[in-house]
Amino acid sequence: MPVRNLLGSLKPSAWLPKTLRNRLFLAFVVFILFPHTLLNLSNFNRVEEVLRKQTADQSLDSMLTLNQSLEDFLNVVYKTVILVEQDDSAASVLQYPERYDSLERVYLIDTKFKSITNSLFISLSPVYYTIADFKGNVYASYPPLQRLSYERTSREAWFAEALNQPNAYVWNWEPNYTSRDMSRSPQLLSYAATLKNRGNAPYAVLRVSVDMYEWFRLSTQFLQETYLLLDADGTILADSKLGRTESGERLAGFSAPDEQGYYVSGGNLNVYAKLPRLDKVLIKQVPLEITYAEVDRLKQSFFTVSLSLTLAFITITLLISSAITKPLQHLQRRMAGAVDRRFRVKLPETNRRGEVLELTRAFNRMMEDTEELVRQLKAEERNKEAVRFQVLLSQTNPHFLLNTLNTIKWLALVEHQPNIAEICVSLGKLLEAGLNSELELIHVREELQLIESYLYIQNFRYKQQFDVRYETEPGLEFALIPKLSLQPLVENSIQHGLMEIDRKGLITIRTLSRDGKLVLEVEDNGAGISAGSGIKDEKPERKRPGIGIANLRERLELLFKGSSGLEIMPLEQGTRVRFYMPLLLSKPYRSESDGKAEFIAEGTLK
Repeated sequence: MPVRNLLGSLKPSAWLPKTLRNRLFLAFVVFILFPHTLLNLSNFNRVEEVLRKQTADQSLDSMLTLNQSLEDFLNVVYKTVILVEQDDSAASVLQYPERYDSLERVYLIDTKFKSITNSLFISLSPVYYTIADFKGNVYASYPPLQRLSYERTSREAWFAEALNQPNAYVWNWEPNYTSRDMSRSPQLLSYAATLKNRGNAPYAVLRVSVDMYEWFRLSTQFLQETYLLLDADGTILADSKLGRTESGERLAGFSAPDEQGYYVSGGNLNVYAKLPRLDKVLIKQVPLEITYAEVDRLKQSFFTVSLSLTLAFITITLLISSAITKPLQHLQRRMAGAVDRRFRVKLPETNRRGEVLELTRAFNRMMEDTEELVRQLKAEERNKEAVRFQVLLSQTNPHFLLNTLNTIKWLALVEHQPNIAEICVSLGKLLEAGLNSELELIHVREELQLIESYLYIQNFRYKQQFDVRYETEPGLEFALIPKLSLQPLVENSIQHGLMEIDRKGLITIRTLSRDGKLVLEVEDNGAGISAGSGIKDEKPERKRPGIGIANLRERLELLFKGSSGLEIMPLEQGTRVRFYMPLLLSKPYRSESDGKAEFIAEGTLK
């Protein structure tokens, strides 16, 4: 396939239907059916999001309740440490073990453990106590996995932690140290503290441990939803339905960036709440099929009805479009043959009704008007050819004048009259610029060069009675302005301003930009505006501003259509004429054909 054909097939217009009926159908699908479907999907998604949030909020309430019960449980466990510390019999055994025999010591400490357990933890998760005094004795409220040994106990991490941080309230995880007949959980949540007498002197170390896996099982055993206890990295530690797990499997799609929230994964709405004391995450899983069952039924019913109505509407649209496009196709065929028959085509108006009848009548009138316009255009073309011939003929005399000036220049050079030669050159530049009808806009730099040529002639005429000052902002040398727009203003300043004063004259020409506009000013220190203009001036006054200003104002309006303006401002000494127009800058670029520097205009011209 040629590259041109391939690029043509990629254009959007190549994929559009060619007939009006198919375009109407495509417009219905794109602008009605497709947005309507997207709107319905968006509405159902919003409904699902609202249901999801309501379900998540309800689940979060139950999760927070569960979390609060855990906090309360841990606080009760913490209080038991105080109960042990304040018990006089236990304190006596731990401080003065030599006063009791070994069986009596064990009996008294064990009685205290059972009293606490029966009064506070009868229906809660098991709590395990370990006490070691500073005289080589260890007591436990549980069957240990290994035989109790004071030497081994004093080397364990919890013992040293309690001594180094006696007032810290910190829970830590440690491997399960109880007999497998008591607990098969892999870890226990432990808190260690020193027991102190009334003199604030430590006399023993106490460790209290909670079986969190058992607490999780007891707290969720009667709940219908699935609850998961996860490690911080998403590893499943316990499942309320399957029990404790040791597989190390991670929950798929686990994402819990906040302290509490919810996310959707694996067909479940996962509501989570972090347990900050434990560095664990509690998750409640709610199946989406239960939450959105009613929404799915409504969606299926709605889309069934919507699809049926859409098919019916498409059928009606095709029938209506066929009724409309058939007369249009007939009109199209007649219009295709109108040019070959020189617009002498007329459609029959019988059997036409409504808009089609009006369209037929308009077509017939258009053919008649077109035939008349063709006749008028042919006549105008003949007139334009005659006018063009006269224009070409009228250009002969100005060109003859240029040749004559050139002859005078060379005669002046031969006669050693360089001033006359320079005047001829300056006048030739002005005349050549006026004859070039193909170029209406020129650079500011070129316009100022023409002003210099004009002023060279005038300075000879008026014997250097005035000076000229140029003030041009950097970067505006290549701004485009109408050709010979400054020359009439300078001429007006000389003839009606400077010639009426006795002092040395000064003409200032400024070029500046303001708010995207190009502003040009011609200012003189001559006579002011005449009293007839309505402007008071105590200086010698001009009789009239000159016809060049009116000519320039009309040229600006023709070129820029309301985007330009001209104003005359009286000064304390002299007059300032200012006109503005859109700022059109031209960038120089290098022509690849001949290497010459040319310019391209940048700007906005309305």
